[in-house]
Amino acid sequence: MNLSKKKIRKKMIHLRKSKYVLDEMTPWKAATNFFLKYRKNYKNIAAYWPMTYELDTRPLIKILLENDINILLPVITKGDLNFVKWDIGNKLKYNKLKFYEPYNCSYFSDPELIIVPLLAFDNFGFRLGYGKGFYDKYYEKNKNKVYAGYCFSFQNTGRLPSKSYDLKLNSVITEVETKIFN
Repeated sequence: MNLSKKKIRKKMIHLRKSKYVLDEMTPWKAATNFFLKYRKNYKNIAAYWPMTYELDTRPLIKILLENDINILLPVITKGDLNFVKWDIGNKLKYNKLKFYEPYNCSYFSDPELIIVPLLAFDNFGFRLGYGKGFYDKYYEKNKNKVYAGYCFSFQNTGRLPSKSYDLKLNSVITEVETKIFN
């Protein structure tokens, strides 16, 4: 059965909500998997503040900051995805796109690795995002960066419909494993 991206999004939003468990160890397991894979290679890592029913990125952000890694959070300016350096104590605001971004967005930073939010991923490294295309557009201009999906293991769909402009992940980190894609 070949589902459209719109139908897969709807299905995954429901699945994520129904399977989401407030197991406080799950985000720490994923954070550990990420740290074991990427801790030595990068100084500037773009992450994102978690939204409802996403795998919580805050434990990962805490670990990275404690290890002197710069955290960059996404902001949308003039329809483009950019990243701003963030540290504990810096204010966040809830924007019109319904995610948290740094309050002061005057200086953009250049990440080496980007932790990408997603609704689903497949066995080939493609992801399904929320449908606005911000990360896909960023990827089109920045293919030299490393892109790591960050999600629950149950978000693997096996195969997603994909186009040439869709972001292709280098890896996906879950609470169970780190999957590497070529």
